[in-house]
Amino acid sequence: MDTEFKTKIKLLVKSEKAMIDLEIRKKAKQTVWTALALIVLLIGLIALNFTLYFYLSQTFSQVASSAILTLINFINAGIFFWVASKQTTGSEAQTIEEIRDFAWKQVSSDVDEAKESVAEFKQKIVNIKSNIDSFRNDSFGFKNLVPIVTTLIDLNKKK
Repeated sequence: MDTEFKTKIKLLVKSEKAMIDLEIRKKAKQTVWTALALIVLLIGLIALNFTLYFYLSQTFSQVASSAILTLINFINAGIFFWVASKQTTGSEAQTIEEIRDFAWKQVSSDVDEAKESVAEFKQKIVNIKSNIDSFRNDSFGFKNLVPIVTTLIDLNKKK
């Protein structure tokens, strides 16, 4: 196999590995932020719920106090999940994607060249086979000369 082709394949594999590493780091950061959001949310909700419930129950009914606390809890959770979803891979991902796309194009063009070479080789084999078949069938036209030669030999014998 061509060393240039092997190099292109290695480049493609390395760029794919780098993209996977970036994606894993991104998912890890998102997971950490989500876990942090859930822990803080849980602790905060427990403390906030007790505090606000006792405060609101003095001013509002118990149902209204619970509804206000629920709304506050949903808003807090939404903020943390929004922060977790905003994690990105950064500008290095674009560079790695460009390298990967370049490597794919190079490998693809090499494969296309190999296909063309195989097609040309196959066509040459077919041409050689047809030439051999025509040689065997025609024997360079000697079959057509045999009746003429035999006639000339017969005429020569009669003289």
